[in-house]
Amino acid sequence: MRSARPFLCSLALASILMLPNSGRAQQWTGIISPSRAADWSTAGVVGDIPSGSWTNCTTAACNTLFGGSVTATTILNAISSAPANTVVRIPAGTFSVGAFDITKSNVVLRGAGADQTKLNMTSCNSGGGLGGSNCPTIHLMSGATGTGHFGGVTTANWTAGYAQGTTVITLSSTTGLVAGPVGTGSLIMLDQSDDASDGWPAAGDIYSCASATNNCSNQGGNNYARPGRAQVQVVTVTAINGNQVTITPGLAYPNWRSSQSPGAYWNNGLPLHNAGIENLTVDFTAAGQGIYVMNAANVWVLGNRVIVNGVSTSETYHLFAFQSAHVTFRSNYFYGRPGASCGNFPLANYVYSDQEVSDALIENNVGDTNVDFLIPNDPAGRNVFAYNFVTNGVIGVAGSQMHSGNHMMSLWEGNNIASFMGDVTHGSHHFITLFRNHFDGTAHNNSCTTGFAMGILTNNRFFNAIGNVAGASSYTEYETNLGSNSNSNSIFNLGWNGNNSGTPVTTDTNVKRTLMRWGNWDQFTSSNPTGTIDLTGIRWVSVEVPTAITNFANALPVAQALPASFYLSSKPAWFGSVPFPPIGPDVASGNAPNTASAPTGGHANKIPARACFESLANDPAYPSSSPRIKLFSAATCYSSVVASGPPPPTNLNAVVQ
Repeated sequence: MRSARPFLCSLALASILMLPNSGRAQQWTGIISPSRAADWSTAGVVGDIPSGSWTNCTTAACNTLFGGSVTATTILNAISSAPANTVVRIPAGTFSVGAFDITKSNVVLRGAGADQTKLNMTSCNSGGGLGGSNCPTIHLMSGATGTGHFGGVTTANWTAGYAQGTTVITLSSTTGLVAGPVGTGSLIMLDQSDDASDGWPAAGDIYSCASATNNCSNQGGNNYARPGRAQVQVVTVTAINGNQVTITPGLAYPNWRSSQSPGAYWNNGLPLHNAGIENLTVDFTAAGQGIYVMNAANVWVLGNRVIVNGVSTSETYHLFAFQSAHVTFRSNYFYGRPGASCGNFPLANYVYSDQEVSDALIENNVGDTNVDFLIPNDPAGRNVFAYNFVTNGVIGVAGSQMHSGNHMMSLWEGNNIASFMGDVTHGSHHFITLFRNHFDGTAHNNSCTTGFAMGILTNNRFFNAIGNVAGASSYTEYETNLGSNSNSNSIFNLGWNGNNSGTPVTTDTNVKRTLMRWGNWDQFTSSNPTGTIDLTGIRWVSVEVPTAITNFANALPVAQALPASFYLSSKPAWFGSVPFPPIGPDVASGNAPNTASAPTGGHANKIPARACFESLANDPAYPSSSPRIKLFSAATCYSSVVASGPPPPTNLNAVVQ
């Protein structure tokens, strides 16, 4: 499955790293210190998406979708009537549909394919209590009352059990909590007070904050979590013994402590679970925003096409996740907003954004003609963003920007994007790992404000950058440390204080001091950047591993062998014929463009999402879109990516609106 390695490696270490996750060391063992990483193998739906084995709903209400109008009312009637673990199917056709909320667990809404079933959304709903301009067209959400800071939430003091990895904590109250596996156990949000000044356990170390004071951020942040408590991990309650609560997963962050008054809060009811939306197009151009996932665990959005096709400066989100855990968003195509440019773009057009979400898996998606794609945007952590392809991006990073406070312990793996940024606009970020990503600058994206490959700004500390490939004519040098925006088009831009409005912050020497780099390839180190098996651009440089720092040091890896993945134990079916791993220093003669304008040294293949996008035809239903909207089918693009299950009902006639 793996490309041949052009250098010697330790076979013993490699075999250890590739063992299954269960009952063994993590894939990153021997490379990253345990204090700087998490077990990402459990991100997403536990046990993966189950709907492929579910039967079709055959109630009268479900059959009505094939024999009568497809409307918000008939969809909700069908879902309400569906037995547990069944699929509500929508036939091929284009339908005008008002906003609707899926609040029933153990049911899937499935189209005939994103290229065949299209919902033109005509209205949006209230946002599930989020307020402001939030107005999604479809909700996946529980009927639980109370979300976040706007009422109906039970709170408790968290009085014991703070060590990283701990699975038993003590709360002052367990009122309303229910124990059970992920999905059927209560979700609780664990938090603590922000740091009042820079650095724990010492100055220049973890600075967990989201204020616009004390040199924390430009504009302040934390819009949805409890005020002044911008560090959150979402966990499931699996057992209750008095005031002792067993949780899964264990505590991911190393800085929980009694001095910060740790606490917990939860909604009054169980999360939506075992539910999803599959294989259809959602066009929300005429309505508010896209799909919102709220108060949910073990839910998914799979194989869909989500479109906004209109020029506007209004705020839009294609996919927004809130107070949820173990959610999977895989193999979707996201388009819009077109018409944006360097001088004209929405203040917020994020394809994916989240608030108070943990163990999410955002995987194998295509972002086309978006302002920004992956934007974690308030307290969250321990999530995985993997194998996503971004093209025709409009501004800024044209890929992924950590825009929140505070986000910790997440993994970016295998993405093909222009740029990654940990910004300082709304708060700080820590212990983020970038592994086997392909950064190619302006090769197929614009760059209006920043042009680096990996920008790690002030108060972004203890990052790990391992096995990435970075090359583009828009990059100007290997590293800028404490530089201004005028010279930020480097592979690594470290400690920059940014160019955002608000309260000024200082540059930060601790970004580079705490950063780990190992096995990355870049065009400036290379003497043969367009070679097919270039070894000269790979950096195994001991001084780029923070072995000597006092807190959260990383030992020098004992070998140059890297695992194929930091979260996958084997090649997934949706990879098809694409080599696994597709990107990295151990990949040779990769088929991604390897030219003077986008050199790779041969170390990058086109990831599945890119190969999919480049195979798509224009959709004739959108003849004037610019760039053209693509006709997308996950079943066509990816091998075994979409659970087919039984065929839909026959001998029924759909009414196409």
